[in-house]
Amino acid sequence: MSETSNSVHVQGGSGTFVAPAQSPYDRQILREHVERRVGHGATLTLGLHGRQWVITRLCVADSPCVSCTQPLGRLSCSRGGDVGATCIDCVLRPGGNDTIGGVHE
Repeated sequence: MSETSNSVHVQGGSGTFVAPAQSPYDRQILREHVERRVGHGATLTLGLHGRQWVITRLCVADSPCVSCTQPLGRLSCSRGGDVGATCIDCVLRPGGNDTIGGVHE
């Protein structure tokens, strides 16, 4: 997938879902879809801007996001080697992937 792509790939046990992620509306619909699809103990893989995120549902939603420090909410997003989790809003935010965890990549 191209790093400049404005589409997102969500992969889970039942297949792959590809959707646009350009507008705030697109991202809100995507967020709602991901929340419905990820269950307790199940994970989804989300591909956006050339990065892969593993999304899980949290039992305790008050852990802070490593990017914005707000509570994670119901979904936790992480990449291999990440020390902390990122909230779904930071992952889906345009340009948000560039400074996740306070490190510009």
